[in-house]
Amino acid sequence: MYYIIYILLPLIIGTLIGRLNNYNKEEYDKLKKPNFQPPSYVFGIVWPILYLLIGISYYYVLKDKNYIYYVIPLIGLGFNFSYTPIFFGSKKYDSKKIYLSFIIVILTLIFGILTLIEFYYIEKNKYYSYLLIPYILWLSFASILSYKIYDLNKINN
Repeated sequence: MYYIIYILLPLIIGTLIGRLNNYNKEEYDKLKKPNFQPPSYVFGIVWPILYLLIGISYYYVLKDKNYIYYVIPLIGLGFNFSYTPIFFGSKKYDSKKIYLSFIIVILTLIFGILTLIEFYYIEKNKYYSYLLIPYILWLSFASILSYKIYDLNKINN
């Protein structure tokens, strides 16, 4: 039964961080955004699914492994979880903060790819590494989106 906690842990932490960092809608709406920016509700659908896939993958791949294998995946999750407080935390959007958020997305993507590669090579059942592919694809999209938001707003400050 404890495995359910491990599987749900990324979802629980991600949700708590999101709830604790309510954004300033008025300030956020002032930001210029690209025309391919999804509606806000899409993020609320996508991230819980991704966090569940991450939890399943991490649990089944890492459950019997040496702790050294936890380093890359946990650093990646650390970057992932840091995005919301950095981007939405101070309620004010300036180009430095938007740029830092972009860097966080890139680092999350890099560590996500490294995690996928690690899981692919250490796990006999490759299926669990494949569960990270939607996460990598979403982070790739988020990288482009984040850069474009930075590019559109960098002269505002």
